[in-house]
Amino acid sequence: MASTTLPSAGQPDKAAALRPRTVAAYAATAGPTVILGLPFSVYLPPYIAEGGVISVALVGLLFSLTTIWDGVVDPLIGTMVDRVRAGLGSHRRWMLLALVPLALLLLALVTVGDRLSFAALFLMMVFFYSSYSLYEVAQLSWGAALVRNPHDSALLYGMRDWFAKVALIVAFAAPAAAQILIPGVSLQGRIMAYASLFMLMVPIALYAVRFVPPRAVVAEPGIGWRYEIRVSLAFPPLMLLLGVQFLNSFAFGSLTSLFVFFAAAVLDLDGQSALLLFASFIGGAIASPVWTVLARRFGKPRAMMAMGVLIAGLLIVTLFQRPTGIAQATGFSLMLGTGFVGLLFTYSMLADLIPRDAVRCGRNRSAFLFALLNLMQKFGVAAAIAVSYLLLDLVGFDPQNGVAAARELHLLFALQPTVSWMIMVGLLILMRRALVRDPDPALAIAAARQ
Repeated sequence: MASTTLPSAGQPDKAAALRPRTVAAYAATAGPTVILGLPFSVYLPPYIAEGGVISVALVGLLFSLTTIWDGVVDPLIGTMVDRVRAGLGSHRRWMLLALVPLALLLLALVTVGDRLSFAALFLMMVFFYSSYSLYEVAQLSWGAALVRNPHDSALLYGMRDWFAKVALIVAFAAPAAAQILIPGVSLQGRIMAYASLFMLMVPIALYAVRFVPPRAVVAEPGIGWRYEIRVSLAFPPLMLLLGVQFLNSFAFGSLTSLFVFFAAAVLDLDGQSALLLFASFIGGAIASPVWTVLARRFGKPRAMMAMGVLIAGLLIVTLFQRPTGIAQATGFSLMLGTGFVGLLFTYSMLADLIPRDAVRCGRNRSAFLFALLNLMQKFGVAAAIAVSYLLLDLVGFDPQNGVAAARELHLLFALQPTVSWMIMVGLLILMRRALVRDPDPALAIAAARQ
């Protein structure tokens, strides 16, 4: 059966070992989609709503429908990257093909997006996020094709995570800089300042992609999902990793969806909420290289457990000693941001599992598996937002008078992500045990041949 032409997990390709230039170049190719991630979802909805063409309720529906669309299209994109367009450099080709519509649609969204009808916006965003997913899935699966051992995967995805954190800091700073330099600048002006960073990241990615070694992919017709689903369900480490991704994303989504309310009602720092959120990303950028070193030294499951326990402990401590004043709150946000590095672990753990999965499945399906991992991330964040707002309503929280239910909000802010991370730790323990019971089949085959 045709498969991606990768060396066996048991026979590392020494000639293709990771070099610092390769690691740096690969991290830089993540720039375009990193810039269009979290910050874009923060600025785009109010920008569209401010136009007044569609109601606020329809703006919420618009983004809910595009999330549902992601759930449908992501696995299809992963299968397409794995099975279509044979030849050398297939990952690179998909990324380059995605950049053109991504840039054109971004330009349309930030210039006329607030004046379009619901139907026109929906179609535009469907194509926009499909192009986004195509680029990101191809880029992530390309990384899995480059690594040869767990140390490589921790380094490669660790540097990608660090680059992402730095890019996010710049992305959040751009609209603020526009406000300072151009007094009275409109929301459209701020979002255009932010989107201009995408145009900066594109040439950087185009330059960097030349230094990432290409990998050949052998195309195979059809989809074969029925067989592949059975194989996935019979591979416990993979299923547990998908659960880990969902729970970590749920915890992260819980914190981000409640952070502004927490800053206003509990910390009494409503006017500084943007600064505190910005500080959390600085904390992530500082911590990402540290977590990468720990993951390489002690293993990714253990490092991710430590991350979950550390941040959960920090949240619990605030129930007994609430941060007071801007200085303490900024320190708290910096420390909280050190836990926003979960993707470093899940992406690199999946890269380690892909050779085992390929032996079981009979073909390499790295893009499909990364698409599933991304899907779990999106579902986790979406579920966190839905659950958080439902619980806020149940405890009687009123955004106009948040102080009245500040204690309930604080409990929810601290305990909801903590519970999610503690369950995640349990799944990681089960995953480590499953990997011990289920040795790498490629290594077993190599040993049997000796």
